[in-house]
Amino acid sequence: MTIGVDHEYIPENAATGDTPGPRPDVRTTYCEVMQMGACKLDATGKELAVLNQTVSAHKLEFIPPWLSKMTGMTAQRREAEGIPFPEALDMLVAFSDGQTPWTFMGDEYVLRGNVAAHGLQWPFKNPFRLVKPLLGAYRVTIAEYRQYGFEEVNSGNLHTVLGIKLPAIEGVGAHDALHDARSLTHSIFHLVKGN
Repeated sequence: MTIGVDHEYIPENAATGDTPGPRPDVRTTYCEVMQMGACKLDATGKELAVLNQTVSAHKLEFIPPWLSKMTGMTAQRREAEGIPFPEALDMLVAFSDGQTPWTFMGDEYVLRGNVAAHGLQWPFKNPFRLVKPLLGAYRVTIAEYRQYGFEEVNSGNLHTVLGIKLPAIEGVGAHDALHDARSLTHSIFHLVKGN
């Protein structure tokens, strides 16, 4: 089974205007989860299930305009659809079913920061497996991303770079945690299984 996880989050030091500031160091900056996405594939690569959960505000209620435009997340949506982080974490743990999830790069740090902010214990036995550090071994570089008009190596566009067609899910697009989780899960399956 292959499980991938992605989060959309608000850095505590996020730029408040229409333009994002520098990407935060998620190892040292609290980044509050506002959406959690996960995807589960069976041994043949068939998509078994997805998890798509909006997480309600804990410490950071304001969503800067640039972040709202990029992710589609608004304070109103978080308030209307969100559940408390501890409930969302329990859902992710149950969804993972004892397996170690894949993530693109910094999502474990983001998740650990939220676990600590809520005074919870870390619920996973093993560190998450990271996709980004493996890409060079498969010759997936920024050059391949630029061929498709992308200016950074990221999880949400990895499936496009690898030529993988994802079945559409209504209302889910790039910079959405579910979209990015599906992209990285199908992509790592494709790379590791050699399909």
